[in-house]
Amino acid sequence: GDVLAYIKSIQPPKYPYSINTQMAARGKEIFIVTCSRCHGNYGDDENYPNLLIPESLIGTDSALFQSNYQNAQFIDWFNKSWYARGDTAAQLVPSNGYVAPPLDGIWITAPYLHNGSVPTLQAFLNTKQRPRYLKRDFKNPQYDYQNIGWKYQPFDKADKQSYNTDIAGYRNTGHTFGDALTDADRKALIEYLKTL
Repeated sequence: GDVLAYIKSIQPPKYPYSINTQMAARGKEIFIVTCSRCHGNYGDDENYPNLLIPESLIGTDSALFQSNYQNAQFIDWFNKSWYARGDTAAQLVPSNGYVAPPLDGIWITAPYLHNGSVPTLQAFLNTKQRPRYLKRDFKNPQYDYQNIGWKYQPFDKADKQSYNTDIAGYRNTGHTFGDALTDADRKALIEYLKTL
């Protein structure tokens, strides 16, 4: 309970550059219609639905929930651990999907998807921009404040040094909801996400 209380007291870092407030207001409207059902609301009417989204709907790589969340030994360990005790007890129940996370501070939490397969929010919201093979500079990492995420180098074919989204567990598929938006709507949505 003490750890949970501490976590709830932490505020996400503020986006360090200017935000177009008019565009962000438009992005908030798009967020409410497109994203809030799963990811909740922020600000004065803050709530988080804690919804389990079935893999058949979300379409993301299923390796994590298939390996961890359906492993009887792991489930038994979790449900007997300190996580399952106290006033804020949790219980792990096998499921075919993922819980949609809250998006506080999402602008600084790249890479995206549960497996880190999408380097920027821009690519996250437009699946056509998701690189199949990519590399990041871990010796001199640079954050991309325009596309919101890590600067990376796309490649035409995989090698041992690249992130290869063809490999099971590393796929960058799914969460295609942003594809239905226009470029202007995606830009406004990203501007709003900078405020969270």
